[in-house]
Amino acid sequence: MKRLVIPALLAAAGISGNAGADPTQIAADAAWTMVQRGELVLIDVRTPTEWAMTGLPRDARPATLQDSDFVDQARGAVLGDLDYPVAVICRSGNRSAMAAAALEKAGFSHVFEIAEGMSGNEVKGQGWIKRGLPVDPFIPPGN
Repeated sequence: MKRLVIPALLAAAGISGNAGADPTQIAADAAWTMVQRGELVLIDVRTPTEWAMTGLPRDARPATLQDSDFVDQARGAVLGDLDYPVAVICRSGNRSAMAAAALEKAGFSHVFEIAEGMSGNEVKGQGWIKRGLPVDPFIPPGN
């Protein structure tokens, strides 16, 4: 049943995904809509310094790509359900592509990349911040 529902949700959001192919790109605003509906987990793969500078996308899970347990953190974000849709975001799209590839290699079946990132770029889009999408301040653990 889950395999039929997820493609329908993605089609409703205007996304055509190919599980097992290159990560599908998704616009920041489409990702935010899916997060609000509980249809997608968003993972911010930037560094704590970057999170402190701009904040995190609302409801995003922070998991630095360079952490040795990055994939385990992503598994935790979806409570072990590797079929649950996940999107990754970074500053401008480079690390999110690497993160998406790592998650697909680890067995995640519905991985999306927000290629425009938080800051945006000329080719891929405005970015989370310039689109006016919500951010929350990053409060380091223990503070």
